[in-house]
Amino acid sequence: MGLTRRYRHMNWTATPDLEPDAPPTLHLFQCNGENEQGILCGQQSAAGEDFEAARGWSFQHLQTNPDHRSYSHVLSRPWRMLPEIEPGPEPIVPLSDTAHG
Repeated sequence: MGLTRRYRHMNWTATPDLEPDAPPTLHLFQCNGENEQGILCGQQSAAGEDFEAARGWSFQHLQTNPDHRSYSHVLSRPWRMLPEIEPGPEPIVPLSDTAHG
């Protein structure tokens, strides 16, 4: 699922950080509605790990601002860069004396 690029004579892969110590994925919803003057509202939910809480904010905001019907889901997901280890030459395995009979 990663994206690979070559940098500093090595291939690197960008991949979501799923390690136990990775920061959490965060969600927030932002209002894209405009007021009567055409100014973007821009209000947003708190950023948090709970998608439903962030989405729930948009319904609450809609109740008090019925013309604000456009929202963006802003997602912050941790990623990590991993170097790809290029295969080295095949190891030379010495033949044992028993291999010759």
